[in-house]
Amino acid sequence: MKSFPDTKMTNAMSPETPVEVVSAYLDAFESRDFERARQYLSDTDFHYHSPVSDADNADAFTINISRLGPILERIERRKVFTQGNEVCVIMHLITTMESMKDVPVVELATVVDGKISDMEVFFDASEYNKMFDIDPPTV
Repeated sequence: MKSFPDTKMTNAMSPETPVEVVSAYLDAFESRDFERARQYLSDTDFHYHSPVSDADNADAFTINISRLGPILERIERRKVFTQGNEVCVIMHLITTMESMKDVPVVELATVVDGKISDMEVFFDASEYNKMFDIDPPTV
């Protein structure tokens, strides 16, 4: 069984505030524990948007983000802002890929009834798009 540092939330501890829910989600994501990360997402009303994907189903979203597991080294959280049930996290995703070694990311999450219901993520997707030969959107 995997053990997590004492500073991380565990399944035995239920996060109560929106910032605790988002923090617990990011802890699980960083630990590559996608089953645990899924527990912090709404079962019935989940929406996700980023420069590279959209999802309206937490299970499908979790499968999609689990693909990052092999390349994710760590998440460096820089700043967290909260307003009511909204949490904004400025962070850097550190990966094993040279072209995406340090990816600045801003995540805006809305927590309803102790679960993340909306998540919008902002980052420069140009290197990601090159990996999959995706043309950037035209304006």
